[in-house]
Amino acid sequence: MAVRDVAEAYRTVPLHPSQWPAAVVRVSDDLFVVDTCAAFGAAPSGGVFGSVADAGCDIFRAEGMGPLSKWVDDHVFFRVLRSELDSANTTRQGWHNHIREKGVHHHGSRRWFGGHVLLDNEPFDMFEDCSFSLQDLSHSSPRSPEDSRYCYNMDDINRVSTTLGIPWQSSKDIQFSSSAPYFGFIWDLSDCTVALSPEKASKYKEAIETWESRRRHTLLEIQQLYGKLLHASLVIPSGRSRLVGLELAIALAHSRPFASRFPPRSVAGELVWWHQRLSQPRISRSIRIPSSVIDIQAYSDASTGFGIGICVGERWRAWHLLPKWRTRDGAKDIGWAEAVGFYLLVSHVSSCLPPATHFRVFCDNEGVVGGWRNGRSRNTATNTVFRLTLDLLENRGFDGCAHCSYVPTARNPADGPSRGVYPASSLILPPIPIPDCLQAFIAD
Repeated sequence: MAVRDVAEAYRTVPLHPSQWPAAVVRVSDDLFVVDTCAAFGAAPSGGVFGSVADAGCDIFRAEGMGPLSKWVDDHVFFRVLRSELDSANTTRQGWHNHIREKGVHHHGSRRWFGGHVLLDNEPFDMFEDCSFSLQDLSHSSPRSPEDSRYCYNMDDINRVSTTLGIPWQSSKDIQFSSSAPYFGFIWDLSDCTVALSPEKASKYKEAIETWESRRRHTLLEIQQLYGKLLHASLVIPSGRSRLVGLELAIALAHSRPFASRFPPRSVAGELVWWHQRLSQPRISRSIRIPSSVIDIQAYSDASTGFGIGICVGERWRAWHLLPKWRTRDGAKDIGWAEAVGFYLLVSHVSSCLPPATHFRVFCDNEGVVGGWRNGRSRNTATNTVFRLTLDLLENRGFDGCAHCSYVPTARNPADGPSRGVYPASSLILPPIPIPDCLQAFIAD
């Protein structure tokens, strides 16, 4: 992969003369100048440059280069070994056929291609429709033995960009390599990992320390810290559940954005966790798409009037909800009970499989299914159980390996045990450890 940055990107887009009256700048008492290019910071400029950059990417693809993408003016180019070209094009043709069948998707201002759901419940989401085949351009100009192994090189990119008038900021070029920084992360294609750079981790730790030096904060200060940690959570998925305090702080501060406010009490504990995670010597995660997800028919369910049940195949186990579970140590609802059932099920399944095995479990509560997919719940009690589950999986070597799917209650075999309707006692599962923090609420 290689990374290139367009020099003064917005300045490459001239304004139509009809737009000049809105771009007059007064520089002295009697001197006015016209800014004839798209202005950095102007609301329409991002979309204007985006249209130009999207067209540029398509022209590169039509010339046989790629895969490639861009984020504003930062372009990332991937290249394929010549020996793998036929295989890559066969794969791309299959993707193109699928995309052509499913069409283009829009989510807000974002356009993407895909349609079906992958094994890990994530959407098949692509930034191009794969309509252009990759080509072997290795004979188009002299090149090094290493470059000759691949379908194209920087000279091929320059040949097209020079014709189009795209000026690269050469000092920021990242030459083709198996590892490169992009979007604030270090991408390693040989190890299939993405990492937060030490510089970013240090910067985010300093932001936490600056926050902790003051007791009150404005909306802008909350948003700035939240944005940094949200970015880091792309590499530290378990951190998503440790941002709900800042999200609440943002909601509370919107009515008076310039007033300094005390943040919710939960923020302090969340930031202690974040500071510890950002202090680790290496912060990374796998970007491999699982080739298989084990389905051992594992289900969980909860009933407010009785308790929690799980089923794995024909086997089962159940727990009573203890009196006052709804009100002890904070308000709780059925979503919390369903999340506890999910935790107990994940605890059992992960104890039966080798570490790093991707597995699927089923639940009939959409709040739990959707919340787990998002990495957090807005419900404080449910979110606490999600944190417990995330920590359990990480400690056992299953980080990112538990995938939750929805099942209707009528098809959920755990519905009976959750209501006290038990299968044969000979099929009961072995005891599952109940964490100390849950022992006041459920009993085996």
